[in-house]
Amino acid sequence: MSKRRIRDRKKRIRRIKRIRRGILSGTAVVSVAAVVIIAYQAVTTEPDKTPEPIAVIQTEPIAPEIHIETGKAEETPRTYQDVDFVPLPVPMTDADQEIVFGICQEYGVAFPLVMAIIEHESHFDRTARSQTGDSGYMQINDCNAERLSDLGFSDLYDLEQNVGAGVYILKELFSRYEGDATFVLMAYNAGEKGARDMRESGIYETEYTVEILERAEAFSSYIDNAAIRRTRVR
Repeated sequence: MSKRRIRDRKKRIRRIKRIRRGILSGTAVVSVAAVVIIAYQAVTTEPDKTPEPIAVIQTEPIAPEIHIETGKAEETPRTYQDVDFVPLPVPMTDADQEIVFGICQEYGVAFPLVMAIIEHESHFDRTARSQTGDSGYMQINDCNAERLSDLGFSDLYDLEQNVGAGVYILKELFSRYEGDATFVLMAYNAGEKGARDMRESGIYETEYTVEILERAEAFSSYIDNAAIRRTRVR
């Protein structure tokens, strides 16, 4: 074989090899591209495995049961008829307080409430007299003097008669207004007509009623605690 033919043959062989390498490289690129495409399709077409959020159903919160009163609750004054007398730390002698306590028991009106009224009305001054014509411990007004005198309460500067008159009025008011302590105090202070007018205008308590009821409760707590201490000593 001539040298020229040999060179031509070698050139063909090298050309064939280059073609083969190109084919193989192209095939590899195509294969890689195919893999990428397949993977991309797999990713894009695969259903989303992320769990769907659970739908939250909005409901009204369960509120605690509320009892709505359709009318004003009846108030019943505390009486202390079944407990021993306990003097309060006020500027009135124990002996005079015990007289007041006995009057309260007689008429069934709470001793702490009466003492709170006396404190507010006269500051425990037996001789107190207001410019509006109110006298004594419970500041009995002159407009009631004649009626009360017929009942035996003629000396409004006397402890028993003044407190007796005041507690008698309270008992009447409690009976008439079914134990509504706030309204009773409004009537005691402003008269029954004045109290009704206030209620009709939407006023259900006054500074007077709030102060007296709070003071009465403080006196009640003092008596309760004193009774407990006595029981423990025994």
